[in-house]
Amino acid sequence: MEIVPIFEEKLFSFHYENERDNEFDRLMELWTDAGFLQGYAKKNSIKNVYGFIEDILQNAEEIQDYLDNLNQNKSPYGFYFEPLQESERKKQILSFQKGKIKKNQLRLYAIKIDDDCFVITGGAIKMSQRMDEHPDTAKELVKLNDARKYLKTNGVTDIDSFYELLSE
Repeated sequence: MEIVPIFEEKLFSFHYENERDNEFDRLMELWTDAGFLQGYAKKNSIKNVYGFIEDILQNAEEIQDYLDNLNQNKSPYGFYFEPLQESERKKQILSFQKGKIKKNQLRLYAIKIDDDCFVITGGAIKMSQRMDEHPDTAKELVKLNDARKYLKTNGVTDIDSFYELLSE
């Protein structure tokens, strides 16, 4: 596992050993690939395949624009990320977060390092209310747990120890 910067020193992404790209780039590539989306729609029994593809392409662009705007305006990434569950709200560091824009089916999942510092662990097309109800989101929950364990094992207890890990 490697952690790479996406936007300055505030938004990062995991780059897993078995992947060509970091999670943010990998997901944006998938979510803007009409061929992948068509196969995904068929696999998930979506009736209006064309409408689904159009929606997801639009959703991916919306996320990219939103994050770009936050970066350009020096706004906190906490405007995009929110606790995955109510129990995560109490944790100051290493809490599970989901990136969420209203009426957007795409979710980026991240670990909160500080109020304005997040590490993306993965993402999914939201197909169910609960993460454990769809195989894709269930897989993302495992990745969140593995990422938090990795950070804890490597001594991340605050933003300073996170930046120390990055500099190693």
